[in-house]
Amino acid sequence: MECSAPPLAHDGGSLEAALLAAEYGIPTGFMTMAACLTTGPASVAGTLAVGNAEVIAATALLQLAFPGAPVFYAAAQTASDLRSGAYTGGGPEDFLFGAATNVLSDFYNIPLSMGSFATGAKEPNWQAGLENSLSTFMASIVMSDMLLGVGFLHGSRIWSYAEMMMDCEIFSIIHKMMQGIVVDDGTLALDIIAAVGPGGNFLSQKHTLKHMRDVFLPQFMDRRPYNEWEEKKDEARDWALAKARKILATHQPNPLDPNLSAELAKIIAANEK
Repeated sequence: MECSAPPLAHDGGSLEAALLAAEYGIPTGFMTMAACLTTGPASVAGTLAVGNAEVIAATALLQLAFPGAPVFYAAAQTASDLRSGAYTGGGPEDFLFGAATNVLSDFYNIPLSMGSFATGAKEPNWQAGLENSLSTFMASIVMSDMLLGVGFLHGSRIWSYAEMMMDCEIFSIIHKMMQGIVVDDGTLALDIIAAVGPGGNFLSQKHTLKHMRDVFLPQFMDRRPYNEWEEKKDEARDWALAKARKILATHQPNPLDPNLSAELAKIIAANEK
């Protein structure tokens, strides 16, 4: 993925890299990060027009050079801050950009990679949770093809392992919501309701054992009793950072196919000479 240079421009090196990728059939997309008031008009519609022109111009170039090359549309537009002119990341304009850009990419019949996790918060906090939840929900309900930006803070300027963990939890919540409610004889459980009757409980029912894992179980949302929280005063950021450090220390990725590993070694050796 390459970024455009708003308004209405592209970096030569990025175009050369994209053309090289297209030549070898590597899916390539151009991301606009045009911002209302500075690199785009003050209006959301105007900034959409600027960003769309940037993405489609570069996409057309790839198709002219290599017809049929796999491409995708990418976007992370925002609004500049009225007080400083800074690229913000987060806010209602971002959420609307996420929905509207999906309409544009559908019009051109190419996949969309939407920058849904790119909060303006400087650290993992309530602002990051709010902005990343709303932006990802908006991008999801309009059925964006790809979401990106997990772990980024300060408008994609800061990387945070803790934020990455919490963003994954945000996505897991939205993914659960997008599945909707299954309504059938098993989930309505009318026979179980009748068997338990008024004043009973469902803990001992086989139906509960069968369906209990359908209920969302968070990793970082605090559902502890108040007295336990009051005693420890730790929170989601602490747990997320601890999990990230554990993964970094213990995770063993699956090895590459030996033939692929040998071929990569040859390429590396050839370029080190």
